[in-house]
Amino acid sequence: MIYAHADSSLRARCWLRKEGIIVDRGVRTDVCITEDLMYVVIDPKLPDELHSALLLLMLRGAVPPDEREYPRLVKSVSEGLRDRSVWSLYKDYRDVVHYLLDRWSGAREYAGYGAIEALMRDPMLTEIVIPQPAAPAAKYTYVPRGLREQLDYIKFQMVELGRYRRVIAVRNELRLPTNIVIPEPLMYVVAKQLLPSLTMDRPMLTREDQIYRARIAADLLEFNVNVRKVSAHPKPSDALLRPYVARSRAAEGAGAEPYRPGGLEVLALASLVLETRGSVIFSGGMGTGKTTQLNQLLYMTPPWFQVVVIERGAREIWAPLEGQLLHISVPSEDKLWAALDQALRYGTLFTLVALAEARTPQELRTLVNYKLTGHGALTTIHADSVRDVLLRIAEARAPQEGLDGTLVIQLSAAGGVRYVKEARAVIAGGGEVEVADTAEITPRLADYVREAYGTSLREELALRVKALLKAAGVDDPLAARKAIVETVWSGRIDLKAAVREEARRFGYG
Repeated sequence: MIYAHADSSLRARCWLRKEGIIVDRGVRTDVCITEDLMYVVIDPKLPDELHSALLLLMLRGAVPPDEREYPRLVKSVSEGLRDRSVWSLYKDYRDVVHYLLDRWSGAREYAGYGAIEALMRDPMLTEIVIPQPAAPAAKYTYVPRGLREQLDYIKFQMVELGRYRRVIAVRNELRLPTNIVIPEPLMYVVAKQLLPSLTMDRPMLTREDQIYRARIAADLLEFNVNVRKVSAHPKPSDALLRPYVARSRAAEGAGAEPYRPGGLEVLALASLVLETRGSVIFSGGMGTGKTTQLNQLLYMTPPWFQVVVIERGAREIWAPLEGQLLHISVPSEDKLWAALDQALRYGTLFTLVALAEARTPQELRTLVNYKLTGHGALTTIHADSVRDVLLRIAEARAPQEGLDGTLVIQLSAAGGVRYVKEARAVIAGGGEVEVADTAEITPRLADYVREAYGTSLREELALRVKALLKAAGVDDPLAARKAIVETVWSGRIDLKAAVREEARRFGYG
């Protein structure tokens, strides 16, 4: 049901390994982490024909937790495919097939999570994320006429259209793409397995797993799934005590003259505002490029951030943030506020909520409140000036504290040329909210840059402008995103060191 294929090239890249995370009657599942920080589940091997038959078996979504029923189910699929080799292969790999079916059906000591069971049982992981596919949803539902046609359709959806979910393993703020892939046609089966019910009467249901204490939540509109865990019983430890003895890298000279960015530095400054979980608003008239600029800014999202995108039906936000982007797409306006509220349920320590367009006072008020919950906010607004933006937010009766430090980038167009008309900051203090120069918010960003990267604000903005120019010279979106990550964060934040320290604690070698 869930692919967890690990070929020889993937195994060769393993850097840290843990053997036997699930062991059952001599059949074992291993896990490893590759040098490029990918979490690999290494299931026992099966021939492709038998693996495909199991895929169809899981698609039916009703595997009884009784191994006496397994031969009958496999035989029915073999006859439906008109492939006798499936039945003969089953007899050769009986123990492995029963082991995999047990993991999905929930037989004996298994919880019924399929390949995700390995992630559930690994105490190093603190969260499991199943994001939406990169490809858009299908326009219509195709009903295959037989099992073979059904299998071909699933493979076509995955290979040709890219409609699949790549599961993400999370250790604190570190996100590790896995080799677990869920075909989009099977996603509803996964959601039903993770949730006790899929009724719209109670759109948010959670259940406590008594063994792993997993918090499970799924968005019913688009099946975004987060599984939250705890890696150990809370107790004093070196990792938990470290924040009390760690020293900041903030340098002297915090009282230097505020810096006023210009040109491409404005976009770089906006990326720092989001990184500090602030708010950025692109405003302007129709066709001024607000959504396009929002997508461009998302390319500058730090690799440890999670971005929850909320849109009305059609998707317009397509930044290539593999494993970082969760989409909630609503079919009607009356469900939008519920989706905004649902976005908070997917929040991690570093979360950015991106609303494709803020239209109503209720939406604006909700977004502004997100800053008070420690989330960043990003959206677009139809307005002719920064003061009009502020007026619309004020009419929404949003809390002043949530407005403080907001960056508004005003876009315009003339003679077929789009341009940034102005960039202004929103400052709240003394019971009043006013529009101010961007120099008013640069001191706090300068403090953050010194603490996080040990450099000055000017140097950090220059580095990010360099990354933007480097990405502009690359045609492929994925390569452009990679160029930005390598330029801005590679070598400055040692993510492998964090993995190494935690992995050894949980039995990796």
